[in-house]
Parts: sequence; structure tokens; C-alpha cells
Amino acid sequence: MNRNRVEWIAPQSSPGQDGGNDLPVLLTTKITPPRRGRGVLPRPRLEQLAERLTERRVAIVEAPPGYGKTTLAGIWAERLSGLGHGVAWLSLDTEDNSAHRLLYYLCGAINHVFPTIANHCLACAAPLSTCSAQCLASLLLADLEQHAQPLTIFVDDYHCIADDVLIEALRFLVQRAPEHVHLVFIGRKDLPEAIVEHCYADDRLDIDAALLRFDSDETRDLLRKGGLQPEQGGDLCSIQQAADGWIAALRAYLLAPAPGSGRYIPRSISNLFDELLGQLDVDTCRALCSVGLLEKFSLPLLRSLLGDSAAEALLQLLRRRQLFLNVLDEQDSWFSLHPLFREHLRSACLARDDVAARQFLLGAARWFAERQLWFDAIQLGMLSGDVEQLREWIQECATTLMEQGDFSTLVLMEKRWKMQSGNSSLALKVTRAWAMGLALEYASAMRIAEELEAEIQQLEPGEDAAALHWEVQAIKAMLWALDDRYGLAAPVADACIRSGLGSPWARNVLLNILCGAHMRACRWDQLYALPPTQLLQQGNGGYFLHECYRKSLYALSEFYQGRIVQGMATLDGLLEQADELFAPDLRRPNPVLTALPKGLGAFGHYLRAEYAEADIKLQEALPYIKTGSFIECTAFACMTQVRLLAHQSRFAQARRVLDELESLALERRWPRLQARALLERVRLHLIERKPREANVCSAMLQQLARLDWPDQWVDRAYFALLSRLWLALDLERCEPALLDEALAMLQQMRTSEIWMYYVELGIVTGVLLSRERGVASAAALLESVVGIVRDTGMVSLLGDLPGHDIGALFARYCPPDLQLQLADMLGLDTPVEEGGGNGALLTLTVKERQVIQLVAEGKSNKQIARDLNVTPETIKSHMKNIFAKLKVDNRAQAAVMVQQA
Repeated sequence: MNRNRVEWIAPQSSPGQDGGNDLPVLLTTKITPPRRGRGVLPRPRLEQLAERLTERRVAIVEAPPGYGKTTLAGIWAERLSGLGHGVAWLSLDTEDNSAHRLLYYLCGAINHVFPTIANHCLACAAPLSTCSAQCLASLLLADLEQHAQPLTIFVDDYHCIADDVLIEALRFLVQRAPEHVHLVFIGRKDLPEAIVEHCYADDRLDIDAALLRFDSDETRDLLRKGGLQPEQGGDLCSIQQAADGWIAALRAYLLAPAPGSGRYIPRSISNLFDELLGQLDVDTCRALCSVGLLEKFSLPLLRSLLGDSAAEALLQLLRRRQLFLNVLDEQDSWFSLHPLFREHLRSACLARDDVAARQFLLGAARWFAERQLWFDAIQLGMLSGDVEQLREWIQECATTLMEQGDFSTLVLMEKRWKMQSGNSSLALKVTRAWAMGLALEYASAMRIAEELEAEIQQLEPGEDAAALHWEVQAIKAMLWALDDRYGLAAPVADACIRSGLGSPWARNVLLNILCGAHMRACRWDQLYALPPTQLLQQGNGGYFLHECYRKSLYALSEFYQGRIVQGMATLDGLLEQADELFAPDLRRPNPVLTALPKGLGAFGHYLRAEYAEADIKLQEALPYIKTGSFIECTAFACMTQVRLLAHQSRFAQARRVLDELESLALERRWPRLQARALLERVRLHLIERKPREANVCSAMLQQLARLDWPDQWVDRAYFALLSRLWLALDLERCEPALLDEALAMLQQMRTSEIWMYYVELGIVTGVLLSRERGVASAAALLESVVGIVRDTGMVSLLGDLPGHDIGALFARYCPPDLQLQLADMLGLDTPVEEGGGNGALLTLTVKERQVIQLVAEGKSNKQIARDLNVTPETIKSHMKNIFAKLKVDNRAQAAVMVQQA
């Protein structure tokens, strides 16, 4: 035995006793609370529950393996010890599968904390089997009654013990325990109800896998603590989605991060799944692997696939053993398995018998089709590979799928089996064209629309032919609008509506096209006068697609007009509506749709300098924004991401985002999106002190501004002018014509009430005007800009002047009364006079000031990292940011600036 690792305690025998009984050796490792690991992430929302343990008789922590049950219980034990409570700990294993042995060990755990308790049981001379479990429990209870100090007993891994043994050993003890004694049970299966059946609901605390899961914020913190920095929101989102908050999977990603697919299953997790499956009999294991093919299931569905008795037994087993089962509805009728567990089961099922697996999928698809749950039927049918059955269903349900917002299913069908014209009726072709268009498959959708136009010309004239004609024109108008050609789309949309023909679906699309056209022309009154979205079919989630686009456009219009709070309220209401609408069907709306309000919401938070909130919204939205959002949502979401990365001095990641954004713009032929990407490149180059590269990007912006494109919007000309003004900040003098051009555009923005662009353009124009023509000439402009920011909260636009000391600029070129207001808005301590060094220092964050102060004291990066309890890499990142803000090239110059200040 390794005595450095495992100690043992032998009870003290009374004189004359011999050692011939069956008393087990008490291993201290089994009765000692686990030591907290170095890499454990603090989780205050769970850790603070320790105080509630003292108000409950019993707490039960039950979840599948790897959810951090023991870690959390160990933290609770530490906190309770710190409060002066006695803490006894017992870790069970399969060798303790005896009521007498379990109770004996429990006495040893308590005696380990309070040496005066449980001596009667520990000093028992007779074999334990000669005493009943209730007798041993009574002896222990008698001692506990005499000891008034609060005691919490943790029993870990109770799942190693058979239910009847647990009941025999613990039922009497739990039922009769004094009020100052509390018990915490930790395990992978349900605790037998007989043990706690006498406890009222408010006398027990239940913690399950749902509470133990890591949320997005905790996942991000864990990855960062482990040295991983997801470069894009989609990386974090894919990891969170695949791991589903399971800490074992998240730690496996830390040890062996998978490049690419979030579906990658680390070897350690795969081995754990195999171990769990190895504990099941062959038939149960085979049935469970088949269920892994389904994303969701219910008892009636399982009965149709497995038979009544087998289905009920399997569901009971999943519940009892906590085999990664998630309940999807409040009625406790629909379930799913953890994504990684489901993927493991699916792979095993396909590897064992691919034909049987596909038959199982087809059977499930038919079950859904019989109930006209077409989304699930088509999805499972595609996996089964039965093309003929799928075509039959598609002919029957394509329009329903479309109106329910499930156009992505039709797009998958189109791409996978290349549905030919000969296989499609005119109605199905129309639906296919709508679906391909909404999925931004412009060329495919336009091809189908042109085929439809040719076929319609062959029809007999009449109302049906006319209705089909206008439906196809509506499709083409939608395609031009999604392609950012509103100059072409708006007249056609207006003509379609005036015709009075076409489906309600088409009318909603056309109204949204006109909404976008009015927004781009700044016709605010006409925009708000449009009829509302028609919600013709109550409970039909598909009409949410139209509502989502409409309200997202409304919110964006509010942003342009400087009404940020109102716009964000519209977006929040939209997300609440989505939750309410889709919850009864156990489905979520198309994530592309909810990405619209989330992406724009992130931009709204950024405008208000609420950077943490903006980052959270981006994590949820970015994976989907580029697949189906309109151009402004894509542009503003990516702009927000790039600027957040720049704030963190993560310039390489920001450039990669811009590379992807520009590639997307070129692929979809969106000049405005390309212009936005180039503007952000200009800003990034100026921050990094790369004026030549910034000039090249600005020259490309001038070319885009001259491009003839029917987009009906000011963006390209605005971006081109703004980039020239940013560049002029680094010049000794700027062209007088440039300022005149800027003042003319500011007047245009004022007339059109585009206050968001007015602020961004006005602040740089005001600074340059003050520098070139004197403070008095710029005072009125700067006062109007500051007033708008004060009223709207668009603080970030003031601080986003690239590559400059904002405090020093404002101190030099703003009137004194505005300096105080600007300093307050930007969180600067005080404005400073020209020539002072404090202005640059005041632009530093609190952490950066701490770092530069320690640099001035002569400390190295390693010493600073140790003092501030961060990594040296973090200090390097801070130093790069500090050098950029202070405009210095080395540590010595920065230290001198601090000493002079």
C-alpha cells in the first residue's frame, strides 16, 4: 500500500477485545473532501447555494458523469467549513454495497470531523451483520442528538450502491436526523424516493444537469482561462452547441481543441460513452443506439418504433440512470439526448447496420408525416434516403413548409437531389423559387422564376394565370431586394401590390420590400404608414419570417434616426415573440431569422458602449448572420465584431473577420458591404499606424462611390468621405474642399434625419474644422453633435476616431464647456490643456493604468503579471494597446510620460 496516498484508520478496541469481527479498514481518502483543482472556474450562481444547504434537510445533486457534481459539492464543503459548520464527507464505491458497511463508513466520516461522535459504532466488537442497520443508525443518531454544532454530511457516488441497500442504510437515518444535521447526496441516478419521501418540497434542494450546465458566459470564461481565445463568435457558439454546457466535453476541448467541426467527439468522451453503454444488455444498447438517430422523441413515437414494453423500459432507464436525457417541454412528454451522446450513438448505429438504421429513420419520418408534422418528417426522410417517398411528401406539403418558415428544408432537397422541372408542378416550382431566394441562392431562384415566366405564357389567359404572373414578379422583386438592388425591386413590388393578386405570403414580402425601400430613401413617414404584417394563420410560425424582417427594418430605421433605446426595445420584443410563438411546437424559429434582431441588437449595445452585452449577442448570432440576413444586419454585426476586437488589441482576428466579410461581399456582389469592409480596414490600419495601407483602402472606397448601382442609399459616398476625413487627421493641413464636402453631407444627413451618420461624420469634421479654421468656427457643429449623443447615448461614435488620443484631441479643439461633457461621456477623469501629457494617460483603462504604473516602477512583464494575477501574454496585449494610445515606441518612453504626469 502507498502510505503517502492512502492512510487507514483502525478503531480503538476496548481492553480484552479481539480483532475477529468484520470491521472494514477506514480509508481516509474515502472520508476526506476532495481538494479543489487549480483549473476550476468560479461559478458564483451555484457556489452561493451552499448557504441554502443549511436551510434544507436534504440536498440531491444528480446528473450524468462529467457535469461537475463532486467539484461543486467540494466547493460547498469548503464554504460551509469557512462558516464554522462541521463537514463530513463519504465517497462510495461498489465495495460498499452493504447497508452495514455503508453505515460504518458514514460513522467513520463523521468521527473524522467530530471525534466524540459515532464511537459506539466504530468500537463495535461484534460482527456488523449481527446488528441491524436501524440499530447502527440509532446509535449514530443518539450521538448526533448530543452534539449541537451544525453538521453537513456529503455522500458522493451513491449510484454505486443498489437501491435496496441505500434504502436500508439511509431511510431511517434521514427520517430521524436532528434539525442541525443536513445531508447532501451526489450521484448519477435518481435517489430512491423511499429515502426522502417524508421530506416536504421546501425541505429539500434538487440540483440537476440543467442547473449544472455551463451557460455561454461561463463557457467563454472557461476557454479563456484555459488559454483559448475563440476568434469569432461562431467558434464559441459551435462549441457551446456541441457540448451543451457539459463540463467534461468543454475540458476535453481545452485539452485537445478540434479545428473545424463542433461535432468532433474527443477520445476521452467517446471512451466514457462506451463505458456507459457497456453496462447495458445487448438489446437495450441496440435500442438506445437507434434512438440516437432522432433529434427528439416521445413515448408514443418510441412505442411505434420499438414496441410498447421496450419503449417504456428504455425511457425509464434513461430517466433512472441519468443517461444524458433532456426534457424539452413542460408536459414532460418530449425528450432529446445530449448532442455528443446522440452523435456517438448515431455513429455506432450506422456502423453496425446502415440499412436497419435508415429503415428506423424512415419509420420515424412516417410517424411524423401521419400527424402532418412536415418539418420533422422531411428532415428524417432525407436522412433515410428514400427519394420517392420524399418527393411524394414534398408535393403534398411544400407550400405548408414554406408558410411555416421551413424554407431551409426545401433548399436542402433542391441541393441534394437536384429536383428537376419535370418532377414539379407549377405550384411546387413557385414554392421552390421562394425558398431558394430566401436562402440567398440568387442564381438558382432567378433561374426557376424565368422558367416559370416561360411556362405561364403558355397558359390560357385568366385569373389563375394572372395570379401566377404576379406571384413570379413578387419573387423577382424579392430577389432584387435581397441582392441590394432596391432601385429595381421597389417599382415592381409596388406594381404587384396594386394588382391585388398574389398570395398573402407574397403580399407580406412585398410590403417588406417597400419598407426597405422607404428606409433607404429616408421616407420615414411613408415607412411607418405601411400596413402591418398579415398574420392570417394563427399559430403558423412561418408568418414570423415577415414580422421578423419588418420589425428588424423598423429597429434599424430607429437606429439611423438616433432612437437607439426604441430600436432595441423593438428587437427585444421580437425575440420574446419568437419564444412565445415556437415554444408549443418544441421548435425554435429559423436561427437565421433570430440572428437578425440579435445582430442588430449587438450593434445597438455597441453604440451605447455596452461592450459586454454586445459581445454576448454576437456569440449567439454570428454563425447564422452571413447565411440569410439582409445587408445592413451583416454589415453592422461584423462592424461591431471588428471594433470589439480592436478594443481588445486583437488586430489579427479583426483582419480575418474583414477578409471573410469582403469575400462575402464579392461573392454576393454587394458593393455597399464591400465599402463597409474597406472603411473598417481604413480604421484598423490607422490604429495600427499603417497610413499607406489606409490610403490604398480609401482610394478603393472612392472607386466604389462612383460605381453605378441601383442601391438607393448614401452608404458608399458616406464611407468614402469619412475615410478621407480620418486620414486628414494625420495630415498637417487638409484640403478646404474636403471640409466643404463634409459640411454639405452633414446638411444632407440633417435634412434626412440620419442622426447616427451625422454624429460619426460630425465629430471628425468638427475637430478638423476647429484645427483648420479655429475653435469658434466649429463650436456650433460640435455642440450639436454632443447634444445628439447626450440625448441618444451613441457614445461609441465619439470615441471611435482611429489612431488618436481622444482626450487630447478634444482638449485641443473643443470649447471648454464641451470638454467637460465629452470627458464625462467617455469616462475620462478631466479634460486637459494642449501640450499636457495627462490626456493620453486618461484614455487608458483602469487595468492599463495599473500596468503602466508598474512599468514606471521598473517591473518586468512577468513581475507585473504576478502582481495583477494575470498571464504574461495578457500583459503583452495591454502593452501593445498602451503604446498605441500613448503614441510611444517602447517601455522607457511610456515610463517617462507617467513620471512627468
